[in-house]
Order: sequence, then structure tokens, then C-alpha cells
Amino acid sequence: MEKVIHVQQLLLRSRRLPWLVLGLTLGILAGVVLLTTLQVRQKIRQQIAGRDGEVLHEVTLMEYADDVEQGLAGPITDPGNQLTIVLKSSQLKSVLGVRLFDAAGRFVEAFPPDVRDGTVNPRDLPALHDLKPVSHFHPTIAVSEVFFSETPKAQALRGTVPLLEVNVPLHAGAEDRLAGIAQFLIEGNSIATEYARLDRHLAVQALAALAAGGVILLLAIGWAFRRLRHAHQLLAERTENLIKANQELALAAKASALGTVAAHLIHGLKNPLAGLQSFVTAHSSQENGKAADWEQAVASTRRMQDMISQVVSVLREEETGTRYEISLAEIGELVAARVRPVERETGVRFIQQIHAAGVLPNRVANLVALILVNLVQNALQATPAGKTVRLGVTRAGDGVLFEVADEGPGFPAGQTAFTACRSEKSGGSGIGLALSKQLANHLGAALELKQSTPSGCVFALSLPARLGAEKSREETVSLAG
Repeated sequence: MEKVIHVQQLLLRSRRLPWLVLGLTLGILAGVVLLTTLQVRQKIRQQIAGRDGEVLHEVTLMEYADDVEQGLAGPITDPGNQLTIVLKSSQLKSVLGVRLFDAAGRFVEAFPPDVRDGTVNPRDLPALHDLKPVSHFHPTIAVSEVFFSETPKAQALRGTVPLLEVNVPLHAGAEDRLAGIAQFLIEGNSIATEYARLDRHLAVQALAALAAGGVILLLAIGWAFRRLRHAHQLLAERTENLIKANQELALAAKASALGTVAAHLIHGLKNPLAGLQSFVTAHSSQENGKAADWEQAVASTRRMQDMISQVVSVLREEETGTRYEISLAEIGELVAARVRPVERETGVRFIQQIHAAGVLPNRVANLVALILVNLVQNALQATPAGKTVRLGVTRAGDGVLFEVADEGPGFPAGQTAFTACRSEKSGGSGIGLALSKQLANHLGAALELKQSTPSGCVFALSLPARLGAEKSREETVSLAG
């Protein structure tokens, strides 16, 4: 469960995850757009380059058909007839030169004479034998690779030029057999310009598609992560509630087991303690020389008997599941009744000052009463005779604040208030305040030593509003015990 919560917290705290996912998605989208654009670019370039090849192929066939009609042309298989047809076709604009090859791709002739010998790419031969023209565009090619360097044309062009190479199959119109290959060398500035314009157009379209897709993905992923974050928050809240419920169930199980053990112990101690009290009371009247010691023993056993009775009462209510409400004023009266014997023994006056009204569930009220009785008894025993101990009840926001103030010498220096220790009081166990602190923690309340001076101590017990004190009209009640 802790690992699940840790992972959930990491997911909820990670602010970079949506951006990482968005960046990865945009990267994939950009890759797809780029690949598609390159494929379209290649297809269109092939169409542009092949356009001149189709035109020259048709022109060549037309020239040969005209010569045949006029009786000027012989068989197409004759290299001389082929050269005549090629020379007529080469008069088209932008044709720099022509090379003539046989059906096997071997060089036969070139025109004009300053054109260097060339070759046909072997990979183009299958298409040419199928009587399909094949074109290749060379963005930059050295003029010396096409013309002899000493010719006027080569000197005029110089350097490098863009060149379109068009290989046209030569055959009779009605025949499907390749007779020869004409390779036209065409000046490629216009195609280079068209390619550049195509690249700009495709780049703009690709950027527009990427931008539109990015915006859509940003909105979709943002919406999805908002929903996912909301779902994680709900899951975290429900997990936290489940953990709290499990803790409460575990605490309830432990409390139930502890309560059962405590009930057995208390019931087991009740009868022996009653016998001890009877024994001490009987002997206190017989031992005249040690009457004070016996009286103290009688008082101690009586207090122990009262404490056991109080615990038995709380355990009985927990076991039976009895539910009712106790007012703040009734809690004060209950505390006063339980500490009255100690008040008489010490000669200290006990006063209640209740400045709030409301009710608590009996389970909470009983535990609060146990804490307050212990605090008041300690205060009465720490205060000199003739002075006063006060129990104050006030509102603290939506909660309730109980304060027990004495007029004793203050808490001993160097001693922690809520740590079990050896008591300096006669008959004390030294664990009363520690038990009170544990009871307060069990309730979810706060118990603290608010003030400790040579003129007295103030202990404060704060109950939060969730413990069930219903707020009502405030009134001031001052009762003297």
C-alpha cells in the first residue's frame, strides 16, 4: 500500500510528465509528416522529370510516322534513320545534345560532335525494353562531363549546370520491340526552379499540418492529463480514507482486545481490593500508635476503589454500546463529585468556571472526565491547604478548552510533565499524567502544560470540533465545590 501511495504521489507531483508526453507525441507527428512529405516530394519530382520524357517520346514517334508517310524514312532499326529522327526531335528548346545507343545500351553516336560519349544506366534497360521513357535530373553536373572542354559551348557554360537526362525508346509505332535508345541532354534550370518552388510549397504545407496537429494534440493531451490528474487525486483521497479506516479498525481491534484484558484485570482486582480496604479499615482502629499511617492507607485504598469503579463504569458502557450525550456542565459536576474526597483531605477549595454550553457523546465525555479527574486530583494534592484549584471550560473556535489551574509551587524543574516517573507524593504512582496524555491522544485531543510558575501550574485539554461538542448559547456558570 505504501508503494502505491508513493507512486501516486510521484505521478501527482510530476509536472514534467505531460510535457514529456506532448514532446514525444509531437516528435512522432513531425517524423510522420516529414516522411510523408519526402515521399510526396519524390513522387512529384519523378512526375516533373518524366513529363519531358513523355513529350519527347511522343514527338519522336510522330517524327518517324511523318517520315514514313512521306517516304523519307527507312526501317527504324537502321542507326542512320534513328539519328535523323533524333536530330529532328533535338531541335526542341533547351536540348543541349543527344546520344544514340543500340537496344543493348551500347553507345552509337552523339550530336553535336562536342558531346562526350555516355552510357545508359543498366537499371533503366528493363523499362526501356517495355518502351517506357526514363528520366534523371542532376541538380549539378560538371560541364566537362558532357562536352569536350575545348569546344565553344563548354567554354560558354563553364563550371556546373543542372541537367535533365531523358532516355527515350526508339521503335516503330506498331511494333513492341526496342530498336534503339535516344538520350536527350536538356538544360535543367527551369526544372531546378520548379523543384525549389515545390520544396517551398511542401514545407509550408508540412509546417501547417504539424502546427494544426500539434494544437489538436496539445488540447487532447492537456484534457486527458487533467482528467487523469483528477482521477489520481480521487484515488489518492480514497486511498487515504481507506488507510485511515484501516487504522481506525486496527485501533478499534486493539482497543477492544485491550479493553477485554483490562476488564478481566479490573474485575479480578475489585474483590481483593475490597477485602484489603476492609482489612485496613479494621486495623486502623486497633493501631492507636500508628493511626495516621493507617488513615493514609485507608484513603489510598478508597481512592483505588473509586478509580476501579470509574474504569468499570466506562468499560461497561463500551461493552454494551450504550450511546447518550453529556453536557459540559454535567462533566464539571461529575469531576467535582469524584474529587470531593481528595478536596476534603487536602483542605483545598475546588471551583468550576464553565463559560460554554454544549454536549459530548458519552464515550468522549467519560474519557474527558477521567483525564480531568486525574488533573484535578494532582492539582489538589500539589496545592497548599486553604488555596484554590480551578477548572475552566471555554470555547476555542469550534472546539472546547478545559483548563485546570492550581496554586502550588509549580512543576519540578528538569522533569517532563507527561513522562512516567517516580512520584514525590505519598501513595502516588508517577504515571497519572502519562496515562492522561495517552487518553487525550486516543481521543484525538491535545493535552499540554500551558503554564508552570512558582505560583502554580495550568494544564490545558483541547477538544477539536469533530469530537462532537455541539455549540449552543454561551452562558457563565460558577460553582464552588
